[in-house]
Amino acid sequence: MAATDAFTERYLSGDQLWGDDFTHQQIEEWFADEREAYADLEGDQAAEKEYSYNGLNWQNGYRSLPPGRFTHALGVGSAFGGEFSPVLNRIDEITILESSTQLRSKDLLGTPLRYVDPSPTGVMPFPSGSFDLIVCFGVLHHIANVTKIVHEMGRVAKAGGWVAIREPVVSMGDWRSGSRPGLTKRERGIPRELFEDALRDAGFSIKSSVFCCMPLSQRIGRLIGRNMYASKLGAAVDRSLSIATAWNYRYHAVTPWQKLRPSSVFIVAQRQ
Repeated sequence: MAATDAFTERYLSGDQLWGDDFTHQQIEEWFADEREAYADLEGDQAAEKEYSYNGLNWQNGYRSLPPGRFTHALGVGSAFGGEFSPVLNRIDEITILESSTQLRSKDLLGTPLRYVDPSPTGVMPFPSGSFDLIVCFGVLHHIANVTKIVHEMGRVAKAGGWVAIREPVVSMGDWRSGSRPGLTKRERGIPRELFEDALRDAGFSIKSSVFCCMPLSQRIGRLIGRNMYASKLGAAVDRSLSIATAWNYRYHAVTPWQKLRPSSVFIVAQRQ
């Protein structure tokens, strides 16, 4: 079997996650490539942009959390912290694990933000059971050793604590082909089944797992001049489109028709 065919069978099929079995040196190289990749991709506009996914996060995740306060929340790759806005009034303290030095802020609407640098190894510099809420939105697909990071989330989450995660679950194209417009060098989606298995292995019980981010949503948004993911109504439309096309889900699409499926999954889970 040709090398290309073997790669397709292992990784583009979604049976295995590219990067998850890398050596320490390969992980270090990946980490260096991605450390500032998103900030560099966005340029000077990164710090000026308002966080534009609050409707999507509420529709598919935050509204599934139980009522009450969270004493200490961890944001994995949360940059300026805008993704906490919908639940900010329920959080006492926020820590953000962030590789980029460009995507940081002193506070979020008056709530102080404490930043910690991540390690390429994936080991989080926190005691076990430190957080009762962990959020990670669109970050893990930039990381090589995804399973290690997910297991660390399980370690630092308190028993009974919650995690809300949204990630692409499609390949995002063939990442061996070089530059992909609008994407960083290393990012690739995480196959849904492998993603959910990693969370369960880390000690989480999945309470909700829903498809989102159907490509037609963004096209509709451009036509009407609105960000569909910023509002609850736009997110509800995207939810309907994702449900309607979920039957067509596959990890790696090779035709335009195969791309008519939801591209991400939003998972809310509780640490056992």
